Amino acid sequence: MDVPPAIRSFVEGARYDPIHIGKSAASVFRLRTHGGTLFLKTCSVTDKDGLGTEADRLRWLAGRLSVPEVVSFAKDDGREYLLVTSLPGVNGVEAGREYPESVAAGLAQALRMLHAQPIDGCPFDQTVATQIKRARQWVATGLVDETDFDEERLGRTAQELLTDVDAWQPTDEARGLTHGDPCLPNVMFDAGTFIGFVDCGRVGVADPYQDLALAARSIASNLGREWVGVFFKHYGLPDPDERKLAFYRLLDEFF
Repeated sequence: MDVPPAIRSFVEGARYDPIHIGKSAASVFRLRTHGGTLFLKTCSVTDKDGLGTEADRLRWLAGRLSVPEVVSFAKDDGREYLLVTSLPGVNGVEAGREYPESVAAGLAQALRMLHAQPIDGCPFDQTVATQIKRARQWVATGLVDETDFDEERLGRTAQELLTDVDAWQPTDEARGLTHGDPCLPNVMFDAGTFIGFVDCGRVGVADPYQDLALAARSIASNLGREWVGVFFKHYGLPDPDERKLAFYRLLDEFF
């Protein structure tokens, strides 16, 4: 693969293995280098997610949370490239096949720890108003993939879902440091023990329900619905607000 000089110096002679798990629009590769394993993400500069935002978040999270370190970030010929270190272990989908209870409980405890972090000085705004504004921009520019909606919304348009967002928007919104997309492919475990988070491009200040909604959906899909209750029990929220969970799953359709 041809990469910019700022990336090339770290990956000379590396073996590139494509990674297909997850829903990121970026192409992801595991690189076997002489110095160890690295991960390379690349996407068009016109992609709605962007890798510069993730690089900024990873740098800010360093020392605050167990996340990959940024090795290099570069742009070249209309593409962005983000090279990061690897975390040990396997993602939550793989770990959950053998340790479903430990993974559900471990993710809950990791999110509870994350949401308790101080948000003073966090420069990343992921509040509802900011996300809805971004969603409107992406609908207007045709960047929302309507074929990737959850099953209950397939066949509807992004514009129709914007109407639902306005109708369902919660009247109360808490604030906490959130991952933004803590689905099991984005969480690393050693057996059933939490190791850290990856794919941190949506980290920011938001209502913790943002994380809870997407984590619970991922647990139901990948481990089984019987583990969702375990997740909420270990988070300390045995009776979650189902309307807020539904709202944040709806909002996620745009991203």
